[in-house]
Amino acid sequence: MPQIAIIDDNIDLSGTLKKTIAHYFKKFGSTFSIITQQPFHDIDDYFGFVDTNDVCLLILDERLNDKPSMDGNPVHYLGNELVVELRKQLKDFPIVMITTFSDQDDVQAKENEFEYLLNRDDITANEETANLYIPRIIRAAQRYLDTNNKELSEYNELTKKIASGGSTSEDVERLEALQIKLELPIVGYDDRKVWLDQYEDHIKELELLKALINEKLNAK
Repeated sequence: MPQIAIIDDNIDLSGTLKKTIAHYFKKFGSTFSIITQQPFHDIDDYFGFVDTNDVCLLILDERLNDKPSMDGNPVHYLGNELVVELRKQLKDFPIVMITTFSDQDDVQAKENEFEYLLNRDDITANEETANLYIPRIIRAAQRYLDTNNKELSEYNELTKKIASGGSTSEDVERLEALQIKLELPIVGYDDRKVWLDQYEDHIKELELLKALINEKLNAK
């Protein structure tokens, strides 16, 4: 089931935000589930976390280093620093910041890195603004799922075309771009036999990915 994850070192605040968002999700008919997670000391752990937990949107707090994390020590970074690192791999992934520090200069300077940059009160204390922004968060998460499904289908068609020998250089370039974005394995393209020999493995990988996306979409 696709999930939205709140990253916050303050368990009380993340719990309140989770309950509030869940209330509005139910109100607007969304079936996305919501989980909370304390910050990871190793930023690379976020990528595995997103993949393992079928996360389709992240919500970050700014002050991630105020309280002890899972090992008893605060992390060394802030939310506006974390998003820069996440963008190195999750370029089109929806990331929202909901914080009481949304007006700080260092946060404002990273505004373009976020899908939305919101004040916590806009969600937890103001029904009018919550009714405005929560549907946008839902649409951003759904758009990410829909786009991935579309791109997986395109990848499938390009793989067949290249394996059959009827492709152009533009087809190969597009497939390479999709492989990078979807984090699929890249093999050589010059030898047609390589494609034919490895085509079955590509299809198996694709079917597994498609099954995951379909499971997410069917859970709506």
